[in-house]
Amino acid sequence: EYYLCDANICHDQFFHKKISENPDGWLNLELVVQCKKIQALGVQKVSTIVEALVGSHLETKTDDSASYVRRTTPLPTLVDRAQAKMEKKKATAHDGGVMMKIANVPEGMVWTTIRDALKEKVADKYAGSAKNPVLFVSSVNDDRECFFCMDVFEGDVAYYQELELTAEEKKLETSVCYGNDLAKGLAKLPRHVVKKREQKAKDRRCARQKPILINEQKFQSVGALRGKLKEMLNNRKDEEVIPESSPDYALVKAVLAFHPRFEEKVKGMTGLKVGKGEGQSKCFWIVSGEASDDFSVKKCLEGIEANPPYAP
Repeated sequence: EYYLCDANICHDQFFHKKISENPDGWLNLELVVQCKKIQALGVQKVSTIVEALVGSHLETKTDDSASYVRRTTPLPTLVDRAQAKMEKKKATAHDGGVMMKIANVPEGMVWTTIRDALKEKVADKYAGSAKNPVLFVSSVNDDRECFFCMDVFEGDVAYYQELELTAEEKKLETSVCYGNDLAKGLAKLPRHVVKKREQKAKDRRCARQKPILINEQKFQSVGALRGKLKEMLNNRKDEEVIPESSPDYALVKAVLAFHPRFEEKVKGMTGLKVGKGEGQSKCFWIVSGEASDDFSVKKCLEGIEANPPYAP
């Protein structure tokens, strides 16, 4: 069940490809037996896995040549682990102030000209503030590049991504820095600007930790909610059904609403329970009649972080 669950299969290129290649979504169990985790359990025969899957939400079949297993829900989109990790880091890369690059700076144009044009362009975003919106600006290098570090404001990344800037009646090529460009720009920052940027990033992270309201229950942060859900799992036995009338049921269902495939997940839902999931650790399962399917609490919490239901 672990190898075919949403949390694993969306990152498992090998199994995802094999299942996608079969018109009916069947996976040869010989491939599962060869997995290191299965071998570490001392399982050497396909028949052992077939027996273990009796009563599972997964379907199995055996013909004259082999035994197969398949999911009862659609295959999730394949997500590259490294890319997913990079996207997560990218989301907070400019918390302390947006790093920008001006590329192909026109010959003869100096950094002060660009700085002045930029300050005038963004002045309304810092209205009512005496602070200089430009934390740092580099000189124009031999590659005709100039780097800026800007002060923070709500929605700054989206604003600078769409920014159109002109200086001396010439349109400049602006971009928000990521990857090598970001590393290149950060390396130019003087130490006092680095410290200032780190503090601003810290302040923003603290601001995100405002209390959230989930099913009329207040939590000081997403981390506190995560701890509550973990406590609920630890306090229940394997295969224990969560009473529908309980506050815990209402909370888990409210958290589930933030899952990216919520509508698909809860179709035919008749209950919730606690059971073994990835790596034999406990997780929440959606019960649909006699079938059941686990869901990723991590994805739900990521959804909450992306759109926090702040407490009034």
